[in-house]
Amino acid sequence: MPYTVTQRINSIQQPVGGYVPVSAMCVKQYRDNFSLNDKENIPANYVGLAVDYLTRFQVTGNLEEAFDIPILGAKILFHNYGMRKKFMYCLELLESVKTGNISAAVQLTAYDDVYRAGIIDLPKLSPDAATIENIKIMVNRGVSFLKRFSEVKTGLTFEGGYTDIVVNGDCDYLTDNSLIDFKVLCGNVTNNHTLQILMYYLMGLHSIHSLEFQKVKWLALFNPRKNVVYYINVSKVPEAVINEVSREVIGYADRGN
Repeated sequence: MPYTVTQRINSIQQPVGGYVPVSAMCVKQYRDNFSLNDKENIPANYVGLAVDYLTRFQVTGNLEEAFDIPILGAKILFHNYGMRKKFMYCLELLESVKTGNISAAVQLTAYDDVYRAGIIDLPKLSPDAATIENIKIMVNRGVSFLKRFSEVKTGLTFEGGYTDIVVNGDCDYLTDNSLIDFKVLCGNVTNNHTLQILMYYLMGLHSIHSLEFQKVKWLALFNPRKNVVYYINVSKVPEAVINEVSREVIGYADRGN
């Protein structure tokens, strides 16, 4: 059965502690002068998507690239279901995002459900002032974090690195020396998250972007909600773990094939 990266992770049993234990990660807490509001009126998954997409837009300046998944969802509604009004509404929302409209960005995340889950009845997402303020703070944290790196690329996929087992997945940010995934979590990072970033790294090495991934020295998980980063040098991941994840989880014959 073919899986996305996250589906594959949920389908397997990791060793005790995980392939990459959270305890093996270094942790750095950043400080700023802002505190998040305690309550948000939008489900956390949509808030996380809005933070992710708006951060990408701020970093790259490319609106269509940052919101590519919602745009794909809108196109599906138009071409597969004839829902022209919803498609046009997506375009209107994108124009609003250009002017800094956070509410429009949140509503755009509803179109993710079309692409990722086949849901065509989109929820109405109207963030209140507290939620909008939280999103702004987290986007600023994300942008500030990424400014520490050069050559930031977003949303790379793994053509050439997919297998019969894992057929879909894309990474958040690739820099000059780091592979970074954003996790907008109320809770803590888990071994599912650390396995995810390792899988992205290994799939990147097998992909058409292999030369860029060979420069990666650090795997990092940044949580803008808590303004904290978990990171590990790839040299600290045991060879046995890399080989097992490559073979048993992703489906490569070995690390190099």
